[in-house]
Amino acid sequence: MGMVNAVARVDHRLHGQRDLKGSETNRRNEMTTKRTSTRWWLTAGVLGAFLTGSFMTANTALAEEGMAFPHYPSYITAKDGRSVAPGDWMDPQVCAGCHPRQAAGWRTSMHANSFRDIVFQAEWALGVTATDGDVKNLCGGCHTPVGVVTGLVEFDPNMGKHGGFTTTGVANNGVFCDMCHTVSGSSWRYTATGEPGNASLILDPGNVKRATLKDSQSPFHETAYSDLHAGASYCANCHNIFHPEHGFPIEYTYDEWKTSPYAHRGIQCQDCHMVPVATAMRVADEMKRPHDLADHGLGGFAGMGGPMRDLVHDHGFVGGNSVVAEAMGVPGAEAVRAEAIKRLQNAADLDFELYPGKQGANLLKVKVTNTRAGHQLPTSLTFIRQVWLEVEVMDDQGRLLLSSGKLDEGNHIPGEAVKFINTSVDSEGRPTVNPWEVAGFSHVNTIPPKGHRYGAYAFVVPDGSETFTITARLNYQSYTQELTDYLMGEGALTVPTIMMEELVQTFGANTMQRVETAPATRVVER
Repeated sequence: MGMVNAVARVDHRLHGQRDLKGSETNRRNEMTTKRTSTRWWLTAGVLGAFLTGSFMTANTALAEEGMAFPHYPSYITAKDGRSVAPGDWMDPQVCAGCHPRQAAGWRTSMHANSFRDIVFQAEWALGVTATDGDVKNLCGGCHTPVGVVTGLVEFDPNMGKHGGFTTTGVANNGVFCDMCHTVSGSSWRYTATGEPGNASLILDPGNVKRATLKDSQSPFHETAYSDLHAGASYCANCHNIFHPEHGFPIEYTYDEWKTSPYAHRGIQCQDCHMVPVATAMRVADEMKRPHDLADHGLGGFAGMGGPMRDLVHDHGFVGGNSVVAEAMGVPGAEAVRAEAIKRLQNAADLDFELYPGKQGANLLKVKVTNTRAGHQLPTSLTFIRQVWLEVEVMDDQGRLLLSSGKLDEGNHIPGEAVKFINTSVDSEGRPTVNPWEVAGFSHVNTIPPKGHRYGAYAFVVPDGSETFTITARLNYQSYTQELTDYLMGEGALTVPTIMMEELVQTFGANTMQRVETAPATRVVER
């Protein structure tokens, strides 16, 4: 693959400091202005790359009126393009001395394990091999920002089934304390989409640590208030990933949130993912930010020797992944897994709608509502995450009238199951789950925030039945067993199935009216 250069001339004003109130709205307006005013000049090399379907090579720099991206297709940069080394960042163990609560939460988080993640490493290795190295920095920019910006990520073909990666020093910690708190800005103005994404972070390691307290003081380092750290646009830099060749959004969690009721109420990512799950549930139910909740109980010390704060953020960043930390043997992983399961089991609700048909045929619609996730359900790699319905209808004589979505003995989801995922295809319209190949979705069925989707089923109640019982379960897997076996090797990792929600109701065979509700016995995983 040949070297390519792209030069774009845009409004080059940096994203300045603003008050938190209205910052997201202002930023979105600025992005709209940028998209309508940007003029792009593409060299013959870039046009050739698009026509041949190749990526821009990893060491290509995009010069944009002084803004260069030497680690493209990642937009990660060091401030002013200066040379940096792992030793420029502080080790998390040092941070833990004054911030033990935050360090304890981070240590078992997916952020802390983002580089070491064994499933990610296998997928990354496949992508690097398939693209002749072009996605090395695209993936690494978010999973080990310091490793990429220092140029110290190395591919080792002898690691794992498909190869793996090594790096040096603090870069092994993935997304860690000093990496996040020395970010001084975002280069979102200069991305190809005009949106944050693909690690569009400006790293500025040094003695100044940035966060969301305006009056913080430390005897150990300098402090600065950062509007960027207070909002969802900070998270967007790595939770929006678009394909560097054609711009298709491979992951778009931030964009999902941006059009949601949560964004309209000013509720940020941090308001759900940096508080206990119980608080996140209240945020979703009351549609208020944590500090506006009555008796939120989130007070404490942000740092040793500091003043008591009304609200202190946790740093576990709990999402839906209950697999990796435990599989890697991370100390404390059991608690993280329990929190992830609790979050999953409080994200959605189920309901039944029954429509009697002719000649005994009946239509069952299972309604699935995304009640508490501020983004699509599922989110992230929506073509890899698995959310599906398992439905069973049985009459009072013990006759099975309907069965759908039950896992087989190999832990595989049956083909007829109703799934709430997106179906991805490559540029030729062929199905693929390889992120570097994804060029579009042939089918979209994820569930929007506060929205719902249905699973539809037909069944017949035989003569002699007085009642029938419907059991529906909403299940979740972080990835399919098939994909896991391919990445890790068969038998290396059994993907747990988390039952997110269960609903059991009994109806009269003749009236189609509910006669009783059987108690649901929740099974954490199978």
